[in-house]
Formats: sequence, C-alpha cells, structure tokens
Amino acid sequence: MSADVRDFGRGIARIRLPLPFPGLQWTNAYVIRSDGETTLIDTGVDSAESWEALETGLGALGLHVSDLTRVVGTHLHPDHMGMAHRVVSASGAEFVMHESVPGSLAEYNDWSIARRRTATLAAEHGVPDDARERIGAISPRPDWAGTGIEPTGLVADGDRIDVGGGRHVTAIHTPGHEGAHICLVDSTTGALFSGDHILPRITPVVMHHPDGDRLGTYLDSLRRIERMDIGLTYPAHVTVLQRGSLRARQIALHHERRLGAMLQELRQGPTTAWEVVGAIFRPHLGTLEQRLALSETIAHLEYLRLRDEVERTMEGGVWYYRLPEQRW
Repeated sequence: MSADVRDFGRGIARIRLPLPFPGLQWTNAYVIRSDGETTLIDTGVDSAESWEALETGLGALGLHVSDLTRVVGTHLHPDHMGMAHRVVSASGAEFVMHESVPGSLAEYNDWSIARRRTATLAAEHGVPDDARERIGAISPRPDWAGTGIEPTGLVADGDRIDVGGGRHVTAIHTPGHEGAHICLVDSTTGALFSGDHILPRITPVVMHHPDGDRLGTYLDSLRRIERMDIGLTYPAHVTVLQRGSLRARQIALHHERRLGAMLQELRQGPTTAWEVVGAIFRPHLGTLEQRLALSETIAHLEYLRLRDEVERTMEGGVWYYRLPEQRW
C-alpha cells in the first residue's frame, strides 16, 4: 500500500486511513511532532487496511507506531477511535479523550442499546411496521468498530494537552454530533483540529439522544467556533479548510434552513416525524440512511418543541407535531 500522507510543515502531517463506508473514503488522522514527542489525533476504524495505512503513513514520516507518545480521540465514533485499542497497545501511548467518555463506553461497545432505543423511537414516531423492523433490527456489531477502551487521560473544556517542547493543544468541548466531541487548537499555529464538528462540503449528522437537546448543543458549539474567528482548520474527513469559522456559520445556516422547512411542513397540519422525513429527505433511502434521517428529524423537531415553536401530542401511541394555535 502506498502512503497517503501530506506534511503541512510546522510539525503537522495528515495520514488518510481508509473507511468501509459508502460516501466517506477515509478518516484524516493527524500527526503532531514536537521536540521528540509524537501525538496522533484519531485512529480510524479497526481494520487490516487501516492499520497498514497507519504504519505506512508513519513510515513515510520516518516514524513507527512505537514512536507515538499520545493518542487523542476527538469523539466516541468507530471511524475515529475504533483502532485506538490496537494503537495504544502497540505503542504504550497515553490515550486522551473528553471526560464524559467513560460513561458512554458501554453503549459504544454494545450497539444493541442504541438499536433498541431506535426501535422505540420508530414506533413512537409513525414508522410503518416493515420499515420499523429494518430500522430497529439488531445486527452483529462489525469487527471494524473495535473495542472501546478507557482513556488514560481525561480532559475538560479548556484543558491543555502538552504535545512536547512547550507546545500544546487546547481542548474545546463541542458536543452535538457526539456528546464527548472535542476540537483542538494548536498553540503554535493557531490551527483547529475540528474532528467531525466542522467538515467541508458535508454536514455531520446530529442525532436525537435522550441525554438532551443535541441540535441545540451543536448549534451552540458551532457559534462558539464562529466567535473564535478560526482560520486554518484540519477536519477529520475530506480536505483542509482555510476559514473554519466561516464554515461553522454555513453549517448553522444549513440547520436553520432545515428547521424552517420542517415548520413549513407542519403548516399542513399535525404530522409525524416519519412523515417529515418523507417530505424533507430524498426518496429511496437505504436502511442506514432512514435510521439517520429519522433520528436527525426528531432532533430538529424536539429543538423546535423545546423552544415552544411546535407542540406534540400522542395519539394511538404515536407522537404528532403541530404548530401552536397562535401560529396558524
């Protein structure tokens, strides 16, 4: 395998790690080298192809897995920390993630927890029986998801992670796409390692979760990055961004437009989340796409409900969303 590596200079390099997903080809893993220490940001999925790409990429930089001083995971998704257990075991590196990760590892390692929750949501939000069975089906957890391990270093919002030679990255807690998501600001370049929080050309999925208002926290996190006036940004997928704060604003506008489109649908009368999915998203979605679209639609409708812009009532075990009386 040839190395897909780019050295950006000033101690920062990118290694592309292949993904088994349709639509996304790779995870961008970043290497920071400073005064003899080496930090890896994100590890990709746990697959032979990803491991070979990491070894080959590090080799192209004159490094080996054993040279890693620390591994930082931006968030608790398998395309970002699926291979962390293997990398940490092979290198003895410190493994750093947000302080909320330990409380979420059980769900990361047992996908049936989320699937059962999805099946309940599908039933409560008007999904027909045949689609509900597919969406909530509990399938074997793929090997590439890897085994989630406890971080050896936990960080809170604003904490500094030393990366060698007086250089550090500052953790910025940016929940929304995932509750433990962090971005990292490099003290030397001012660049942002944005994980999945800010991506070029595509928008990260923001799924409903019982832990709270995921879309609201995501929009708050986007506004925070916008206020920071971030320029150079290294995202976990696709290509480098030159104006990270501008992209944060663009993504926020995307969600504002989607919220507006959903409000327009509700002008037709009481509507289920599943009916909104059919109106907002393209037709002929696959099972995974239906699952994500339903969860993201519920997250948007609940955002509106929590701000008293819509109401919901349960009829026959199904939630119906509607505009408040004064908005008709």
